[in-house]
Amino acid sequence: MNGQSDTHAVIHPLYAVPLLQSQFPDSERMNADLARLFLQWEAQGDIHRDSTLRDTQHGIFESDFYLHRRKETPVRMLFDFIHQTLLSFIQGINQYPPEQMSNLDFDMHSWFHVTRKGGFQCAHNHPNASWSAIYCVTPGEPVSPLGGSVRFHDPRTGSDMYRDPANDHMQIPYRLGSWQLNHKAGQLIGFPSYLLHEVLAYDGEQPRITVALNAWTRWKR
Repeated sequence: MNGQSDTHAVIHPLYAVPLLQSQFPDSERMNADLARLFLQWEAQGDIHRDSTLRDTQHGIFESDFYLHRRKETPVRMLFDFIHQTLLSFIQGINQYPPEQMSNLDFDMHSWFHVTRKGGFQCAHNHPNASWSAIYCVTPGEPVSPLGGSVRFHDPRTGSDMYRDPANDHMQIPYRLGSWQLNHKAGQLIGFPSYLLHEVLAYDGEQPRITVALNAWTRWKR
């Protein structure tokens, strides 16, 4: 058989986790305007801060959850891009025809983070939403390769309970274990809201600024 099997096998990517990655084109000016706005709002303290204290966070300024309702031009530019990108993603991954998309009501919570040196966020997910996303305004200047990285955790409980050469080097979409992502300015990452993720300790001197959101939908009729 020359080392090959006579049998025919089909491999299905069962339980694959979709992760969206998109880049805002020519985002430098918009990102600079957003950074100025967010740092101004951070300096104003509790006026723009979310009032809920979270024991999963340290060294992070978290705004209220209605950033997408702001009227400032750079904020509107960003959320026009996010809205179009997420709707296109939702349509594609669900294979909805245009008439179904026009019947879809889309809503979200959104906020910005300013993370200072030593800031981190423990592992968490986002209940009561279907999709979450993170947009990077500026990654700051991390010192170490993992400084400020986002770590996504494998949602398949027990999937790595036994590892040997037969499963230790499987490639996407079958890989095992956590996955780290280093933010880049202008990059949008979307992922299922159930997916546990954390932000590793940021070790740069310049602030790291991101925008995050949770989105959900319903049929209009």
